[in-house]
Amino acid sequence: MRSTRSGRSAAALTAAALCGTLLLTGCDGAGEPPAADTPAPAATATGAPATSTPTAGAPATAAPTATPPPAPPATGDPAPSASVPATAPQGERLVAATVSGGFDGRHRSVLVNGDGGYTVLDRTKPPKSGRMGAQELAELKDALADADFAELPRVSKADPPVMDGITTTVIHRGHEVTTDGMKKLPELDRVIAALPGLG
Repeated sequence: MRSTRSGRSAAALTAAALCGTLLLTGCDGAGEPPAADTPAPAATATGAPATSTPTAGAPATAAPTATPPPAPPATGDPAPSASVPATAPQGERLVAATVSGGFDGRHRSVLVNGDGGYTVLDRTKPPKSGRMGAQELAELKDALADADFAELPRVSKADPPVMDGITTTVIHRGHEVTTDGMKKLPELDRVIAALPGLG
């Protein structure tokens, strides 16, 4: 009987020791230790959780760049895009004439502007420019005013034409007249005689 009691006492002590061990280790009823508490992310000064630092190798997200504002319009007058000539061009064309033919095969033209400036063009010589004197220019303008170009014959030539004849063509205010000098046209002859550098 004593041995039986001793066995029961030893069993009770063993069970009590086992329960104490379980209480100290914190086991739950299933015999598995509880999961370790996961530390909460540190809070920032504003109370929002701090973002984690990206790991090496992860692509960094570039911050959007701000678009610069458009430049303000320039003040003041804009610079001229093209240069303006300092002087006005010469007066409009007053008369033009061309003489051609003859034994020497001449071909010479003269262009006269309203201000008396003229240019002589010859196929055998370089161009020549000059200016008519006041009296010469007045004589030419008077001759042009007296000759009614609208009423003059457009072409005045001998029929049959003269071999190696000299032909003169005069243009004034859109009217063109041509003569070989065989028929006298006093008004036109006066204009031709007043033209500089044509003879």
